[in-house]
Parts: sequence; C-alpha cells; structure tokens
Amino acid sequence: MERPSITPEGAELWETSDQGCDIMLRHLEAARAVAHNAQSYTANTQRILQGFSCDEELLEVFKTDFQLRLLWGSRGASVNQSDRYNKFNLILTALSRKLEPPPKTQTVI
Repeated sequence: MERPSITPEGAELWETSDQGCDIMLRHLEAARAVAHNAQSYTANTQRILQGFSCDEELLEVFKTDFQLRLLWGSRGASVNQSDRYNKFNLILTALSRKLEPPPKTQTVI
C-alpha cells in the first residue's frame, strides 16, 4: 500500500527519523504491556462500575449511526465541519455534566 507523495500533515516521525525502528518497538512494547495487564484493567473496571446501570438512550450516543446523523445529518454536507464538531462538543459537555458527579469543594479554614 503506497502513500501519496505529498501528505497534508507531512511525514510521520518514524519515516524521517533514524530511530524509526526504536519508535516502532516502543509502540509494540506498550501494546504488549496493555495486553499483559488486560485482566487487571478488567477487574478495576468491574470494581469501579459495580452497581452502575446505563439506559439505552445514553448508549445510543456512542453508536456509529447516531454519530453519522449528528455530524452529517440531512444538512451535514453543507454545514461547516467546525460547526458540526462544536455541536458535538456541546452534546458531550451536556452529557458530562449530567453523568459526572459534581466537583467536590473544599472548605477553607
């Protein structure tokens, strides 16, 4: 699979660096560490989410179909990309405020 000769972002670090193999090996080591610790991650997640129940309407937000409707919609192609992402950010902020516990305030003595 060939890459175009001109990319808008520029060359990747491992394509121009003399340490390209080292970078790739560090990524592989990190991936192995994640895979090795998967059981611990699962146990921690189950402990933290114990008793948590999520409604189906909230789960809909994370489905691809919802994202396509939200970001592209019937007018999506004609709407500016930054406007779509700003709208999505507002929705995520509203969900965060609804679902996350309020910040703890400390009393100054």
